[in-house]
Amino acid sequence: MTRESAEVDDRDERFSRLSAEERASRLLDPGSVARLDVQGGAESTVWVGAGSIRGRRVLLALTDGRRRGGTIGVGDATMLGQWAAAATHRDIEALVVCWDTGGVRVEEGPLALATASAVGVALGRLAIHGPPVLTLISGGRGCFGAPSVIAALSNWVAVIRGAHWGLTGPRLLEAGRVPATEALGLNATSAENRRQLRHADALVEDDVAAVRAAIASRVERLPRVPRAARALDLSVMRTQERLLQLDGLRKESRRSVTASRRGQRDLLRYSFHGQWRPTGPRLERGLVSAAWGRLGDRSALGIIVGAARGREMGIGIEEAAAISEMVRFATQRPTKERAPILIFVFCQGHAVDVDEERLGLHASLAECLRSLVAARLLGHPVVSVLGGGAYGAAYLALAAPSHRILAIRGTTVAPMAPKVLAAFRKLKGLREERDSAHDLAELVPEITIVNSIVRLPRALQDALRELTAPEAPDPLSLRSA
Repeated sequence: MTRESAEVDDRDERFSRLSAEERASRLLDPGSVARLDVQGGAESTVWVGAGSIRGRRVLLALTDGRRRGGTIGVGDATMLGQWAAAATHRDIEALVVCWDTGGVRVEEGPLALATASAVGVALGRLAIHGPPVLTLISGGRGCFGAPSVIAALSNWVAVIRGAHWGLTGPRLLEAGRVPATEALGLNATSAENRRQLRHADALVEDDVAAVRAAIASRVERLPRVPRAARALDLSVMRTQERLLQLDGLRKESRRSVTASRRGQRDLLRYSFHGQWRPTGPRLERGLVSAAWGRLGDRSALGIIVGAARGREMGIGIEEAAAISEMVRFATQRPTKERAPILIFVFCQGHAVDVDEERLGLHASLAECLRSLVAARLLGHPVVSVLGGGAYGAAYLALAAPSHRILAIRGTTVAPMAPKVLAAFRKLKGLREERDSAHDLAELVPEITIVNSIVRLPRALQDALRELTAPEAPDPLSLRSA
């Protein structure tokens, strides 16, 4: 740790105009600021450290929107990961994260997404098992992309008035499959909308004294951390509430894929060469087909996301609600055996619909991730299989919480889905770039490449055998905490 002075005058000072280091000195008690000595490079957009707020010991992390748009690259995510890990071996009462970021750094590709996603899983575990995680969303960048989902995992979130928080930038959203107006996008992601719909717990003026008072007040009265089973209940409740709101906007049937599934082979039965036998219940909703069944001689939950052919839609609130519901079902079975949860991911990323954004798609995907982390904490093996492409928040919410990630050769992993990336490049005036590698999944060390669908059954069985061995430790589980 390196010591830094924190004697400052914060009268009439806008919090959003300060650098990350200056924000840290304003939030922490004078004389308590200790920067975490980790490797991140001179151009890092992240400040990580520790100190106290009104005498309570906290870890503090901030991104700096004035540097490279506050985007998170591999080095920045590594720093955040080391910072989050410090909570497990320090006497810490809370973690405070201040986001001012445009998202994961696109030019650093799949490895940046994977390292940022690992931070999300770590914070998701802390938000369930403690210490509590408190978050502030500030300007001028606000919080977009994968970090928007990570922020929604927190036990308490405040947004500075005038900041924006959402998965997709306001000028990249769609309304009815056509580009939405910028005004619609800005309204959907606004701090005021987030507070009104309870995605945020507090709306704070962009003033140093006001921000410090809001965070200090919450640190003095820390929120309760829901344990794993309670976290699952809350995830189902919140996603169902948002789904009802979305159905209220779209009174006609939403994104039904029943017709396209007629005659479709059972992917789980196919992937396990007949060793899979559905026993019920079964849930088909949006792009999700989920079933409870028997895998060999054990019970298991199978979830397929995006198997319907000809679909460019990404995962939305409807899918997040279905996944959370079925994961909770799997954890509530009256048996000592912890059923494996198998997730096949074939979707193109997340929905870029302005209504979904307004109603809290980022928060719904956070609940999806939280559900899988809670299932792991309760001892359930989680394995995901990627096929075709796994982009952005879909990778974060569905693959990153897994014990094992398998990918069929040729699968791509990237911070943005191709359609959104093309729109982003056009907006920024960037040239199209050739893919640096055909099989981008190979660039992520955590992913095991499976050469073909024919070899998938053996790879899955091997993964499950390792995970269910009596001596197999899980760094996320309550028993290893």
